[in-house]
Amino acid sequence: MDPKKTMKETIKPSSPTPSHLKTHNLSLLDQFSPHKYLPLLLFYPNNGYDSPRININEKSRRLKTSLSRALTKYYPFAGRLSINGVSIDCNDEGVDFYEVHIDCELSKILEKPDPETLDLFYPQGVPFSDSYNASLVVLQVTFFECGGMAVATCFSHKIADGATACSFISDWAAVTACQSAENVVFPKFISGIVSQPNEPPLGTEFQLQMGNSVTARRYVFSSSKIMELKAMVVDSGVPKPTRVEVVSTFIFKLVMSARRANSGSSRPSLLVQYVNLRPGLSPPLPKNSAGNFSWVSSIMAKDESEKDLGALVGAMKKGMAQFSDKYLKNLSPTECYSSICDVLKEVKMVMNNNDIMDIFTCSSLCGYPFREMNFGWGAPTWVGFSSIKNNNSILLLDAKEGGVEAWITLEEKDMAALECDEELLAFASLNVMKNSLHSRL
Repeated sequence: MDPKKTMKETIKPSSPTPSHLKTHNLSLLDQFSPHKYLPLLLFYPNNGYDSPRININEKSRRLKTSLSRALTKYYPFAGRLSINGVSIDCNDEGVDFYEVHIDCELSKILEKPDPETLDLFYPQGVPFSDSYNASLVVLQVTFFECGGMAVATCFSHKIADGATACSFISDWAAVTACQSAENVVFPKFISGIVSQPNEPPLGTEFQLQMGNSVTARRYVFSSSKIMELKAMVVDSGVPKPTRVEVVSTFIFKLVMSARRANSGSSRPSLLVQYVNLRPGLSPPLPKNSAGNFSWVSSIMAKDESEKDLGALVGAMKKGMAQFSDKYLKNLSPTECYSSICDVLKEVKMVMNNNDIMDIFTCSSLCGYPFREMNFGWGAPTWVGFSSIKNNNSILLLDAKEGGVEAWITLEEKDMAALECDEELLAFASLNVMKNSLHSRL
């Protein structure tokens, strides 16, 4: 599947950034976040929304024009990270935009969307890279022979968490659809909303667990199988489990078993869950608040008695309640932020200390409206990630009809053990895409 044509442009804001906004200071949470590019991929079929049908050249023109307009409001995204890593020089140098044309049908790709194949739709070498020294946002639009397209986004974690990425794509799509930015609510940058503590920079950021001998797999949990997992948890005495709680802890339980089977020992295991802080504050931060404003809740499993699914979900609920009491309940954004800053260095030490425990991370984008991102040619038919390079990670996305897609990355030997786990295969399917999806491609 070789591209017929590949073009690269630099898209700059449609109007210059005012002089008083030329320096965008990063918050301590931004500094804590690694300078790695977080990927997301949206596939759009040719739904024939245009009459007469707009050709690919016109679609490309609209996407680039609207991106330029959106960057006027997201002006730090078009800047460059300072040498000391504590600010962004908002110099309007722009974002890298790749346009690729391939001689392939979209339906062929989505028959089995394995992570390695999906890497072809990103700018080469950018996802999870920490050595890409150009723009803080890198985009690629791939046009298929059938008229469908794939929109790949890569955001430096220094400027965006999942909520920010969602806001940016949504705003870019809205401007493309209406060809105007007048009615779009643009971002409020968190570093300007909350008061920053008078502390020196962190120095070193949190490091993701990377590795060359890791492999990624995509598993789909249908809504009916999630209901079965919920029933098991309720029967064990834990009320009202959510789908994210049961899926994340179920996977945690199984990857611990896989690790134990390969190592012959059972070290303590820590599951670190990233939590969007915006909605839980008093008052809540607006959804369009841009920057990093997520924090971590965790559960520890030390022995076999703590690895039962019901016990794990119960521990997660208890941990989230304690998390809410400490960081969210009745706190203003500045009070919440101040509490987090007090323990940043302590948490970084724990999360980088994987020589005495197995540390697994889980991020959930369930509930974010990525499946509603309409650039004017209909909603995406599917949303996915890439072959994730950070080890021991679980990423969750909404699946069709209330299901959950789990993207799991482990060392190859641990993944081999997980793939043979009968309990996993009883509740999840590998790389399944419903036939009904292809009927619209």
